[in-house]
Amino acid sequence: MKASQRMKVITGLSLAVLIGISAQASAAQAPVDVDVYQVPMHFTFDGKEYAPPEGQQGFIYEGTTYVPIRFISYSLDKAVNWDPNTYTVTIAEPKATDKINISEYKLNTQVFSKSTEKFDKSKLAPSNLKVYKEKINYVFDGVKKSPADELPGYIVNGSLFVPIRFFSESVGKTINWDSETYTVSAVTKEEKKPEVKLPETKPETKPVVTGPVGGGGGGGSINKPSEASIKADAEAKMSALESKASDVLFDLLAKYLVSHDKSLISEARAFIADTESKFYQILNDAESKLSTNGYNTEIINTYEAAYLEKKAYQEEILKSQ
Repeated sequence: MKASQRMKVITGLSLAVLIGISAQASAAQAPVDVDVYQVPMHFTFDGKEYAPPEGQQGFIYEGTTYVPIRFISYSLDKAVNWDPNTYTVTIAEPKATDKINISEYKLNTQVFSKSTEKFDKSKLAPSNLKVYKEKINYVFDGVKKSPADELPGYIVNGSLFVPIRFFSESVGKTINWDSETYTVSAVTKEEKKPEVKLPETKPETKPVVTGPVGGGGGGGSINKPSEASIKADAEAKMSALESKASDVLFDLLAKYLVSHDKSLISEARAFIADTESKFYQILNDAESKLSTNGYNTEIINTYEAAYLEKKAYQEEILKSQ
């Protein structure tokens, strides 16, 4: 594992990016007005119903249903990353820390009182949305995929909305649409694997080993943590810190895109400083454990060097804005 990969989001989604994306979105083009249908859609994934967070209602535009990127990614149990420099969305299998965030998100968005009422289409009327129309690049589990040219992404109130059918089918889900209840449902495509029968084996019987009782010089030993386990623990903590930084700064960015409230920049600076402090605490703890147990501590310098290199790069981006 490369340390630069672990710290990519912590520094990559720094204040430079917070300002940089908003500059790109506003400088590239002006928002446009589009007429969409915002209906009370229901979203069912593998038998469970979920609803987007308040203010992020899905909509239908020119026959295509659009939903917020984080909602659809997490609902389909996928980790999501955003590269503001290339407008690329990367979707991948979640790591351990991603799974914790996804589970919490789904718990907060799950709907337990499912509605089966038919939608009264006589009440269907278009409404106006102000959107940024963007060409989005997608990478699904390392494979680049592109929707049709007429299916761009839309930034609405700071949230990126993507075409749900293209997105869902790209991660192996079959999309269905119930026009009576306005329900979008997706089911995982399960591959049938041949049944493998294992030969019956008898449990191995091991002899019972007994030792001397008392304090006769051969006492027990305390388990010493391995070098690999100490590194793995540090990397897991860095990954969790990365994930939290990604979520918090992404939300701050969304708010900034809508309001251009400069106090959000101060809030981002404070959060980044706190994140950096926690990062160094992780390094100090790992270095102490490695040193105490007689292991080489060079890996700590590698982690820090990668972090500082990425941070310097992002600061240069900030100066150029």
